Amino acid sequence: MGGTMRRFGFNINFRNTPEEILELGRAVLESELYHAIEVTYYENMAGVDVLAYDHAVRQIAQAYRPNVSVHISAFNASEENSVLRSAILHEFRNCCQYTSLLGGHEIVMHSGRLRTSLHVPQVPHSSAYMGGDLQRIWALSVEMLRNCCDIAKEYGIRLYTENLLDGDLTVRCGTLVQFVNEVGRNNLDIVFDIGHCQQTGGNVPDEVLACGKLLRHLHLHDTIGGAQSHLPIGDGEIDYPAFAAALRKIGYQGIYMLELRRCTPENLIRSRERLIQCL
Repeated sequence: MGGTMRRFGFNINFRNTPEEILELGRAVLESELYHAIEVTYYENMAGVDVLAYDHAVRQIAQAYRPNVSVHISAFNASEENSVLRSAILHEFRNCCQYTSLLGGHEIVMHSGRLRTSLHVPQVPHSSAYMGGDLQRIWALSVEMLRNCCDIAKEYGIRLYTENLLDGDLTVRCGTLVQFVNEVGRNNLDIVFDIGHCQQTGGNVPDEVLACGKLLRHLHLHDTIGGAQSHLPIGDGEIDYPAFAAALRKIGYQGIYMLELRRCTPENLIRSRERLIQCL
């Protein structure tokens, strides 16, 4: 990565109060320690003042002009019910409009789950299950991502899809690369989630190398064991120096996006310092 300027980002989600969002802007965007934000789209927000959340997000987007991406994870791309599939595409267009309103050009969307409707129980990601409906689930997910890519292109938006967890379609990065290639759209690339890889027993450097040049975005956090804890970098078990070495091998040039359970100025600054030591 040589002398290339590294750009760091952080996630904003419903756990952040509007006051905390504004403070994050003042603490790490105004100082230019961070250059990007990834905003959780409206999901899992029961009890949240959505208007106040949205207002705070818009304020920091307008004040500091960071690179903006939006993360939408509640949609199941493998949904088979035609009414629900239409509803997903309608809401995805709304998400594109929201992203554009924030000045963003990137959306992270998941590939699909190993179930095709709400009434079908989720099952582990295993070779035993793959003999069943996997081909149909794969085809439904490919079709959904193609449709979403086509909608996103109308707004000048790139899509990223990520390695996920057991019970999801794309756990290993080799499968994810195959999936992206089959979707076959030039505005679809890969985001590598280091915590998901660690939690599912993947070899982090090998998985990064498997992504190759399709890797354009990162979700970074730390974890202990199989927990989805989204800890600050250095507070868990992930071997970040080995991860950084793999990034150098593929010539990664994208944003280093922190995806913590709850971002504070302190843990963002600490995580950035620890990450820089490895890069």
